[in-house]
Amino acid sequence: MKTHNLGWWWGNQMCNNSEKGRKGELAVTAIFSTIGVHERNIEVIRANKTNTPEGGVDIELECPHNLSEKLDDIATHGRSDIALSNSTIPVRAQVKNYTRPINKSTMQGFVDDIDKNPKFAEHWGIGGTKLTKGAQEVLAGARSKAVVKWYTAQDVDKIQSQYPQIPFSEINDNGERE
Repeated sequence: MKTHNLGWWWGNQMCNNSEKGRKGELAVTAIFSTIGVHERNIEVIRANKTNTPEGGVDIELECPHNLSEKLDDIATHGRSDIALSNSTIPVRAQVKNYTRPINKSTMQGFVDDIDKNPKFAEHWGIGGTKLTKGAQEVLAGARSKAVVKWYTAQDVDKIQSQYPQIPFSEINDNGERE
C-alpha cells in the first residue's frame, strides 16, 4: 500500500494559492495604476504583502468619487464618457483571483470586512467568473449599509481594454516638454 505525504501536498497547494493571490493583487494594482496614468486624481496604495493580515484591504485607492460609476459604465457598455470628478474618496479593494464563481461565503467574508474598514467610502471586490445567486443576495443586502461593488474578471478585462499600457518613455508626452 502506497502512502502519500499529505503535508507536502497541502504545503504545495497553499504555495500555489499564495502565488495565485499575489499575481492577482499585483495585476489589479497594475491596472489601477495604468488607469491613474490616463485619469487624474487616482492614487494606488498596496500597503501589505500577499497573505499578510490586512483586514480585507488588498489595495487602497484615493480616487474620484464617481470612478466606480465610470467603471460600471465600462463593464456594462464597453466604454464610458463619464468625466471624473475632482473630489476624491478612499476606496477599499479586495482581490479574489478565482477562476470560478464567487460564492455566498466568499462574498459574506468580503461584506463582513466592511465594518472593519469604516474609513473607506466604497468597498470593491474584484475577481471570479460570476456571482452565484447567494453571493448576489449578500451583495444586495450589503448595499443598505455601504457603497459596495463587485467586478468580475470579465468586467476587469473590459475596464483594462479602455486603459492601454503607456510605455514609460511616453508617459510625459502630452505636448509639453520639460
